[in-house]
Amino acid sequence: MSLWLYCHFPQLLLDTVCRIHAAANTVPLVYYLPADMSRERQGKAHREPIVQCNQLALDAGVELGQPQTLAQGLVSGLVCHRYNAEKEAQALRQLADGLYQTIDKQVLFAPKGIAIAVDSLLRLYQGLNPLLCHIKEQLQAFDLRFYMSLAYSPEAARCLSQAGCEQLSADKNAIHDALACLPVSTLNGSESRVEKLNKSGIKTLHDLWQLPAAQVGKRFGLELVEELFTLKSTHTAESAAVSFYQPAQTFSLSFDLVTEISHWQGLLFPLKRALRELETFLYQRQKVTRLLDIRLHHRDNSSTRVPLKLAVDSWRASQFLQLIQLQVDRYPLRQPVIAISLTVEHLYELDRHSGQLLNDSAQHKGDLHELLARLQAKLGEKAIYSPAVTNDFRPLFNEQKKSAGSVTNIPIKNVKRPLWLLPQPEPVDIAQWRLIEGPERISSGWWDDKPMARDYWIASDPMQRLGWLFFEKKWYLQGWFS
Repeated sequence: MSLWLYCHFPQLLLDTVCRIHAAANTVPLVYYLPADMSRERQGKAHREPIVQCNQLALDAGVELGQPQTLAQGLVSGLVCHRYNAEKEAQALRQLADGLYQTIDKQVLFAPKGIAIAVDSLLRLYQGLNPLLCHIKEQLQAFDLRFYMSLAYSPEAARCLSQAGCEQLSADKNAIHDALACLPVSTLNGSESRVEKLNKSGIKTLHDLWQLPAAQVGKRFGLELVEELFTLKSTHTAESAAVSFYQPAQTFSLSFDLVTEISHWQGLLFPLKRALRELETFLYQRQKVTRLLDIRLHHRDNSSTRVPLKLAVDSWRASQFLQLIQLQVDRYPLRQPVIAISLTVEHLYELDRHSGQLLNDSAQHKGDLHELLARLQAKLGEKAIYSPAVTNDFRPLFNEQKKSAGSVTNIPIKNVKRPLWLLPQPEPVDIAQWRLIEGPERISSGWWDDKPMARDYWIASDPMQRLGWLFFEKKWYLQGWFS
């Protein structure tokens, strides 16, 4: 026999939004099923029932299943959002990622449930009760509402927990009795089948189990017979064909804002919570990244993309948030924001450098990378670079730009070069200059269409500034020494 624990999260999408965006706990908030998703489409196509609501909405008189138009009429200031199954499934995957560090054998039942194979964990946690306590503590840390039930198949445990029955005994008879009391509506069937069963006087699973399997199959279909057999089975073979969850290798988070936000200051708090989720994701995997993609979604289905590129690998939310704050002026909000998406696709191994306890050079290197990241965020990636040289001695050909923070190996030569070269040489009056050193002949470029043969001097002007001059029919200033 294989024991399974099923965790059902009736309001996973709402609970996730409340955890990330604290403002969701200050207003009555509901999620309703859009008309195009509702199963009650015959005669009630525009009913749009409420499927999730917070405590403030319940206290104000909102009920699950209530049409959202009626709820809006009853409760002033009610915030209504369309239910999105994909976003809830995404929240389920993030929850599974968080649990995976201590609980590896998980089967996801999107969008609201996780089944856990218990047998392999009993020895690790020294019994069933310590294991259940550990799982409860883990889930409570996520501020989620949940129901847990034990059974000898994922399907049976799922039926129990979805019905709100917390059956935590491993006894076969206790599991059977709990299942027998469940209404037939807990089965995975259409509403028409449930209605047909009820009209036949069959209200619970116990009533179904009293009928011969052949009669059930003839009247209600073979699928119902197979489902009933799976619920009663205690053999491992019946639940062996499962696909255990493997943690995602990329990070993706999307969530709705409670109200529209028109300024960056209001976005920083939910972004801070989202970046903490990213920090936990990276820390658990011992990964780092240097490229984040943030999208701010607007009501007209358009979005504002805010790419965040760091000069050094990082995993800390505080560093990401600092760089976002430096970039807000570059991405003005032209429309109010209703949702935020955060994606990280490129992850790298955390590089752990060994060294002395007090390593000044490593500390300065870290400070440099942090400074470069902040400058790039404020001024733009292309505005910051490291200087380098080539083997071509011609001015403006000898110098090149490398990515910021790159190590530059400059050959040591007994020649003097100005730190600042002018984009184009400027003509000067040589009478105003005093030649100090030179000439230095530079003859190169014979292999391309820009050959050069010049004599260069170092000279000072009346303000005692040192310039780099050359003569080509007349005198020109090429650059300045520092």
